[in-house]
Amino acid sequence: MDALRDLEFFVLLCQKGSLSAAARELDVSAAATSKRLAGIEKRLGVQLLNRNTRTMSLTAAGEIYVEEARKIAHSVEALENRLNQQSGDIHGLLRLNASLGFGRKYMAAMVSEFIARYPKVEIQMHLSDHPLDLVASSYDIGIRFGELPDSTLHARKLVSHRRLICAAPAYIARHGTPTHPDQLAEHNCLILRQNEDTFSIWKFEHAGRDIAVRVSGNLSCNDGESIVAWALAGHGVIQRAEWEVSRHIACGELVELLADYVLPSADISAVYHYQQFVPPRVRAFIDFFDEYVKRAPVPLDP
Repeated sequence: MDALRDLEFFVLLCQKGSLSAAARELDVSAAATSKRLAGIEKRLGVQLLNRNTRTMSLTAAGEIYVEEARKIAHSVEALENRLNQQSGDIHGLLRLNASLGFGRKYMAAMVSEFIARYPKVEIQMHLSDHPLDLVASSYDIGIRFGELPDSTLHARKLVSHRRLICAAPAYIARHGTPTHPDQLAEHNCLILRQNEDTFSIWKFEHAGRDIAVRVSGNLSCNDGESIVAWALAGHGVIQRAEWEVSRHIACGELVELLADYVLPSADISAVYHYQQFVPPRVRAFIDFFDEYVKRAPVPLDP
């Protein structure tokens, strides 16, 4: 059992990239983490990591150890998943990744309800301004929007959703209403710098024809809420998901523009990396998400 825990510890250490980061994840001191690594190396009789005060790298023995450790950990997890599926018991640690804005406004309330139904599940939710690598970061589920670039992950679409172009009435009064996407090049567009997308290229489809427009503006940010706030203040035109702006459009604070032109979808999906045996807690969460959005549909009202 100690050897298995050592394997799991070393995999975590490699994922985190440093002794201090692994210590924070394990909620122990950096000294305790360093001592544990030294104990593993002493037991094995080999050095697994080259390390100094700032960096660490795998030795040849360390590469072999972590590769085999991952295989063993996956085999143990698959075995436990099979047994858990037979017992029907929903329990264990569930690690989630979602975007900052959506996580705060939607996921937090949903997770609260989920944990009330499945109190034996422990949830760690990490909100980030860009999607994290589920495998490298050891997350069970990621909530993603739009097209999914990583085909190695399994995905379940949960909500069909749109992106919209909009601006405040005050901005429109000063600068006019664009009637074709090409006219956006003449407007102050507020740009969200997220993920690996080409930030300044906005894409549309109309009557079977694709349209791509290079936009620019004097404000950009990696946070969607800031972009919406700037639009509400009348600074420019934004492209955002419907759940972020629908209530502002409903009360007249923002006006939808170019409604006849279709933007790339903002469909919401749950993605996961499990292959043959999906842990019951993962399946239960995705099923619950699907159920929840039917009761509390996106977009949200305040």
